Amino acid sequence: MKLLIVKLGAIGDVLRTTSILKGLREKHKDAAIDWLTSKFGKEILNNNPYINQIFTWEEKEQLGQYDLVIGLEDDLEACQLVSDLKPKKILGAYVKDGKVTYTPSAWFDMSAISKFGLEKANELKAKNKKTFQQHMGDLLGVEVGEYVFGLTPQQGSGPIGINTGAGKRWQQKSLSIEKTIELIKKLNKPCIILGGAEEKERNEKISKATGMPVSGVRSLRDFAGIINVCSAIITSDSLAMHFAIALKKPLVVFFGPTSHTEIELYGLGKKVYPKMDCLACYKKTCNKKPNCMDLISVEDICNRLA
Repeated sequence: MKLLIVKLGAIGDVLRTTSILKGLREKHKDAAIDWLTSKFGKEILNNNPYINQIFTWEEKEQLGQYDLVIGLEDDLEACQLVSDLKPKKILGAYVKDGKVTYTPSAWFDMSAISKFGLEKANELKAKNKKTFQQHMGDLLGVEVGEYVFGLTPQQGSGPIGINTGAGKRWQQKSLSIEKTIELIKKLNKPCIILGGAEEKERNEKISKATGMPVSGVRSLRDFAGIINVCSAIITSDSLAMHFAIALKKPLVVFFGPTSHTEIELYGLGKKVYPKMDCLACYKKTCNKKPNCMDLISVEDICNRLA
């Protein structure tokens, strides 16, 4: 049997989707499992023991015939590809009669391609009580497990990794520079400030105010390696969170505009979020004062880490 997973991005979403692999292997013991992803996704998936071949989107012409294709993207081009492959069976999103649709799935009912429309999809998402993993288990009929990632976890007394940004696309997920400085000073422990190119300027300000080092801009696997030597991680809902989960690091994750319910921490840590009716709004900016991130308490984060 040949099986293809179509999951391109975002990178953190690719990483958490690896939680379906063990269950798929148990259900389809003799299957060769391939994965179609982005070039950054491929870097995350390399050396995964459950995956036969990894194809990037640019290599999609190399895909062959599949018995089962699992479509986990909701854009038209990716869904059209799922249909064009003409597998024996499709689970997830695909194109029918020129329109994106999906096999029965509460996860896609809450998505941009929901058969109920976007307004109802947002209502369902706000009421959702299941994690992403539980939704995938329902969709695929498998028992979903832990993340599968190629680095070897290292436990120890390393610094606390502080990842309070979330890139320019999701600025509303970020803890403010001032609050991050307050957090590091209150921890009063060795820390390392994590982030990518989009956090460079803010992290330099935080470093200058606290005296703590910045990890610098790294490749994805080097970034994961830095997280691997940390004793614990404090992070937004971001790639750093997914790496910490994959590497089994103690962590505290704070949430505002995205759903805390959908994230499975596998017993590794705690979630912090304010009490507001508008949580999980998925807005990238917000004019509300105070907003959800303003109401997150530094003391609460520190207490959850203890």
